[in-house]
Amino acid sequence: MVTQLKEEFKIPDKLKDIYRKIEVSPVGILRNYALNLIHGKIQKYEAESAFYEKKHGCKLEEFRVRVEDLKEQENFEWEDDLKDWEFASINLKYWQEKLPEIQGE
Repeated sequence: MVTQLKEEFKIPDKLKDIYRKIEVSPVGILRNYALNLIHGKIQKYEAESAFYEKKHGCKLEEFRVRVEDLKEQENFEWEDDLKDWEFASINLKYWQEKLPEIQGE
């Protein structure tokens, strides 16, 4: 899929020459920039997941069961950790799925 930008921009001649010499297009540069951002997000969410796994000594699913088993007790720290861990897990999966899409273009 190609998206047309409404704003036109001019690439300075010096940059065009550099692009030609290194055989990179502006689209390639944008793709590489997006890939770098996606890799950064993946690393961030992997680190967050690893932090919670180490902190609680188990995988996310097991921790979710622990929190659900609290029933009548309240442990706000665990509940907050679960929400944060789930957020990190969902986003990690999302960006891992987006990565091949961008790499393939």
